Amino acid sequence: MGSGHPKNPMLAGVLSGVMPGLGQFYCRQWAKGAAFLAAVSVADFSADVSQSLFDFVLTRALPADTTQFLVGSTIMLAIAGWSILDAVRTAKRAQ
Repeated sequence: MGSGHPKNPMLAGVLSGVMPGLGQFYCRQWAKGAAFLAAVSVADFSADVSQSLFDFVLTRALPADTTQFLVGSTIMLAIAGWSILDAVRTAKRAQ
């Protein structure tokens, strides 16, 4: 599994909560971390989730395509949740 050094499961989970893939990078699972990061980036780019949130904060305007925003947000949350759980499990196995 990675470097053989103990990893903190809570830190791994928090890192993946901040950005999916960071917890995997912390656990030295480079390919898996890159895959989570790519997946959440593609979902965000495809549905303009971050841009819609940024526009809402600045103008209070709702997204033009609310369904696209909700589906994209749900996919991003699912990827983030999966990344968090995976990072915690991986860190526990490295202990």
